[in-house]
Amino acid sequence: MGTVERAVRSELRSLRVSVQANGSAALAVSLARQIDSARGAVAAAAAAGQVRALLIDLRQAAAEQPERDVIDDLNARRAKRAAG
Repeated sequence: MGTVERAVRSELRSLRVSVQANGSAALAVSLARQIDSARGAVAAAAAAGQVRALLIDLRQAAAEQPERDVIDDLNARRAKRAAG
Protein backbone atom coordinates (compact mmCIF):
# COMPACT_ATOMS: atom_id res chain seq x y z
CA MET A 1 0.00 0.00 0.00
CA GLY A 2 1.43 3.35 -1.05
CA THR A 3 1.35 6.69 0.71
CA VAL A 4 -1.62 8.10 -1.21
CA GLU A 5 -3.73 5.00 -0.64
CA ARG A 6 -2.88 5.01 3.07
CA ALA A 7 -3.85 8.68 3.33
CA VAL A 8 -7.16 8.12 1.51
CA ARG A 9 -8.00 5.10 3.68
CA SER A 10 -7.17 7.11 6.80
CA GLU A 11 -9.45 9.94 5.76
CA LEU A 12 -12.26 7.50 4.94
CA ARG A 13 -11.91 5.96 8.41
CA SER A 14 -12.11 9.40 10.00
CA LEU A 15 -15.29 10.06 8.00
CA ARG A 16 -16.62 6.62 9.00
CA VAL A 17 -17.15 5.69 5.36
CA SER A 18 -16.86 2.03 4.46
CA VAL A 19 -15.01 1.03 1.31
CA GLN A 20 -17.14 -2.13 1.31
CA ALA A 21 -20.46 -0.28 1.39
CA ASN A 22 -19.75 2.93 -0.52
CA GLY A 23 -18.87 2.89 -4.20
CA SER A 24 -17.35 6.37 -4.16
CA ALA A 25 -15.06 5.36 -1.30
CA ALA A 26 -14.00 2.20 -3.14
CA LEU A 27 -13.31 4.24 -6.27
CA ALA A 28 -11.24 6.77 -4.30
CA VAL A 29 -9.08 3.95 -2.89
CA SER A 30 -8.67 2.38 -6.33
CA LEU A 31 -7.63 5.69 -7.86
CA ALA A 32 -5.24 6.34 -4.97
CA ARG A 33 -3.62 2.97 -5.66
CA GLN A 34 -3.23 4.01 -9.31
CA ILE A 35 -1.57 7.27 -8.24
CA ASP A 36 0.89 5.36 -6.08
CA SER A 37 1.88 3.15 -8.99
CA ALA A 38 1.66 5.75 -11.79
CA ARG A 39 4.76 6.20 -13.88
CA GLY A 40 3.65 9.41 -15.57
CA ALA A 41 2.71 12.75 -14.09
CA VAL A 42 -0.27 13.19 -16.42
CA ALA A 43 -1.94 9.94 -15.34
CA ALA A 44 -1.27 10.68 -11.67
CA ALA A 45 -2.63 14.22 -11.99
CA ALA A 46 -5.83 13.06 -13.65
CA ALA A 47 -6.43 10.44 -10.96
CA ALA A 48 -5.56 12.94 -8.22
CA GLY A 49 -8.22 15.33 -9.49
CA GLN A 50 -10.81 12.58 -9.37
CA VAL A 51 -9.76 11.48 -5.87
CA ARG A 52 -9.97 15.08 -4.68
CA ALA A 53 -13.50 15.47 -6.06
CA LEU A 54 -14.62 12.16 -4.55
CA LEU A 55 -13.23 13.08 -1.13
CA ILE A 56 -14.97 16.45 -1.24
CA ASP A 57 -18.28 14.71 -2.00
CA LEU A 58 -17.70 12.15 0.76
CA ARG A 59 -16.84 14.87 3.28
CA GLN A 60 -20.02 16.76 2.42
CA ALA A 61 -22.13 13.62 2.72
CA ALA A 62 -20.53 12.78 6.08
CA ALA A 63 -21.19 16.31 7.36
CA GLU A 64 -24.88 15.95 6.51
CA GLN A 65 -25.19 12.72 8.52
CA PRO A 66 -26.09 13.08 12.19
CA GLU A 67 -23.31 12.07 14.59
CA ARG A 68 -23.92 8.55 15.91
CA ASP A 69 -22.12 6.69 18.62
CA VAL A 70 -22.18 3.21 20.13
CA ILE A 71 -25.09 4.09 22.41
CA ASP A 72 -27.18 5.23 19.44
CA ASP A 73 -26.46 1.93 17.68
CA LEU A 74 -27.40 -0.09 20.76
CA ASN A 75 -30.64 1.85 21.16
CA ALA A 76 -31.51 1.30 17.50
CA ARG A 77 -30.93 -2.46 17.83
CA ARG A 78 -32.99 -2.58 21.02
CA ALA A 79 -35.87 -0.74 19.34
CA LYS A 80 -35.70 -3.09 16.36
CA ARG A 81 -35.87 -6.16 18.63
CA ALA A 82 -38.77 -4.66 20.58
CA ALA A 83 -40.68 -3.97 17.37
CA GLY A 84 -40.39 -7.61 16.61
